[in-house]
Amino acid sequence: MTAAVFALAITAAVPVTAHAQDSPAPECPANLDCRFVPAAYDWSSADHSDPNNYGNYDPANRPADGQQIQYIVIHDTESLPNSTVSPYDQAIATFQKPESGSSAHYVIRSSDGQVTQMVPTKDVAWHAGNWTMNEHSIGIEHEGIAAQGGTWYTEQMYRASANLVKYLAAKYHIPLDREHILGHEDISRERTKNFAAAHWDPGPYWDWAHYMDLLGAPVKATGSPGSQVVTIKPDFAANQPPMTSCDPAGTCTPLPAHGANFVYLHTAPDEASPLLTDPVNHPDGSAGTTAIDDWGDKAVTGRSYALAGEQGDWTAIWYGGQKAWFANPGHHATVPARARQATASSSVPLYGRAFPEQSEYPADIPFDPIWTVGAIPWTLPAGQSYVVTGEFRAENYYARFDPASVPANHTLVTGATTYLQLSYNHRLVYVKASDVQVKPC
Repeated sequence: MTAAVFALAITAAVPVTAHAQDSPAPECPANLDCRFVPAAYDWSSADHSDPNNYGNYDPANRPADGQQIQYIVIHDTESLPNSTVSPYDQAIATFQKPESGSSAHYVIRSSDGQVTQMVPTKDVAWHAGNWTMNEHSIGIEHEGIAAQGGTWYTEQMYRASANLVKYLAAKYHIPLDREHILGHEDISRERTKNFAAAHWDPGPYWDWAHYMDLLGAPVKATGSPGSQVVTIKPDFAANQPPMTSCDPAGTCTPLPAHGANFVYLHTAPDEASPLLTDPVNHPDGSAGTTAIDDWGDKAVTGRSYALAGEQGDWTAIWYGGQKAWFANPGHHATVPARARQATASSSVPLYGRAFPEQSEYPADIPFDPIWTVGAIPWTLPAGQSYVVTGEFRAENYYARFDPASVPANHTLVTGATTYLQLSYNHRLVYVKASDVQVKPC
């Protein structure tokens, strides 16, 4: 995004064109089995007094309305199969129910890679659990369950998905790299209140290295030996760390050995040292675990981090405000990278989204308290470095249900603050550019 700093709030009414129900032609490459089944755009209950009581997406006119499409987000459906309805069909049915409050632009079937588009790419689907990311991304659901990913993530699905992503990336000029092709797990929630609900799909069994190869954009070295930034890249097939799956009662069962896309992070360069903890996953300060959904102690293929140290066969990175160590014999789990890094002279707050300040909203848009710019549970400590992955002006797309006829509907509100997006831990976060110093590549 532009690095310009805007001195005044800017508002622009967005000319919204036809809804998905009026646009049945799928946006897909010609050689892909693709259809269009519209997601619901309707009141979500009999109560029509609240213009925000609707689902499941927002009509827009991206990118012409100012909302640049910069990311593609990879999800899995997480719906359990039953005797009559597959997870693929369940996801499609869910997005057709306005009360579900969720949608994705596309859903892909595991068995044969069939693609169902449900929301036009110009519109904002409700898929990432983060409004800044929703504004700037396209969401693709993949039939499957993260803890069973080795079963669901078929070659047909990978190839169909990669075919679609290459088409979309060309259409919207999205770079084919892991800073722009993201997992849902890479995205933080917006506010401290709902941070614990952050998703972790597609999870450890999604073969990012193979997927990026299919995109023609392999995860590879972008820096020289001795670089102060590294990109995570373990060998997927050979990398089979122990993992468990835990039920709500806390009973954990070992998962079968399988290739995985991450390295475990420790508090010291010693296999016997505790796994890294995170205040969101472990508010009591206990150590990280081998649970498949305990994302706070895992660094994933393609993500880049600032180097924090090396000792023997161990490498340390700055991760979540801590020095995180992982086994890296022969440096086979990383490649050198080239990236800008943000540092701070004193501890500074981090944010889950890049929103304008309250004073920057026009009078005809009633300010919702949930838009308040507030810090999240993490901070950027003094002296630590984090890779800069993007730059944003403060922005919020104000949208309410069209039939409610509210004033200033579909207005893009922009503010004066420039935010930097950081590769902070397992997730991406935002920091005010004025709070940090940026080291060049």
